[in-house]
Amino acid sequence: MHILPKKLRSVIKHRRLTQEKTKDLAASANVDISRVKTVCLAMGPYRNLTTLTASILFLHPNCQVLNHGAERIFADDRLDFLLHYSRRVADNFIRYAIYISGQGSRGKQGGSITLSHAFDGKHKMQALYRKQFGDKLIKEEINAVFWKESLRTSFHLRKHGIDLQQLFEQEQRLRFLLPIRNPIDCALSNQKTGHAKLWGLGRSASVEEILDHVLDEILWFYKLEQQYPERFFHYLESDFDQDTATRLADFLCLRHDPEWQEAVLEAFDVSKHYSYPEALVGAFNAMVSEKFRDHPEMKNRLLAFAGKE
Repeated sequence: MHILPKKLRSVIKHRRLTQEKTKDLAASANVDISRVKTVCLAMGPYRNLTTLTASILFLHPNCQVLNHGAERIFADDRLDFLLHYSRRVADNFIRYAIYISGQGSRGKQGGSITLSHAFDGKHKMQALYRKQFGDKLIKEEINAVFWKESLRTSFHLRKHGIDLQQLFEQEQRLRFLLPIRNPIDCALSNQKTGHAKLWGLGRSASVEEILDHVLDEILWFYKLEQQYPERFFHYLESDFDQDTATRLADFLCLRHDPEWQEAVLEAFDVSKHYSYPEALVGAFNAMVSEKFRDHPEMKNRLLAFAGKE
């Protein structure tokens, strides 16, 4: 069997994705976005409750969710409204995101959030969704679009020095969201899955090195939230309750829906998998105390994850 060189395989893959995207862009041109009020992008580390957050948002009857797909969107001036803003490009993105969120595949190519691990048969999310929507993947009335491509979005904004003030003035619909899992668990999970490589860390990177990056992502977002409180929203997994769900709906301009809130509280199940030595807890406490020294409220909330307030 003849195996194509890696570079040639990459060229063929890129050509195929380009052809598929051109076809999907044309097909998405007729998607109705007249009732979309908000476009929200995830930020922060991977392995940080982003899939769970995207999934519970998708349980809302007026929220559409796109899972991944950065390779198809970033650096394409027809879709990347963060870097190439115009109302036309933003609308192109929204239509395209809605269209491809009704198809796709698991992994980086992206598509429907129902193809993610949160909707595997062993989880209750699938049953909760099907109970209300059956097999329908695109909502009839969409008021909010959520894109789950967190760390790559953060990298994209920083790499290109995108002026958020100007972007917010141009695009009133834009929002950013950060769920915050226990940062130690997040770091351990990134180490286990190999996602730490996205920060340029090698396979031998220590948990402490990864934790340092996790906390930096949280701090960067938190500072932006202080500057633009109406455009940034975070929650801690330890604080999630009915009030959080209500505030999240308000942030996304979604109507209050008692059935959705009930489903969200049932679905928000964060299993505990990790235990850690005292030395790691000590390192976490020291990092948080140093990085968040100018933000005492957030510092204390984060320290509570390690049992220190």
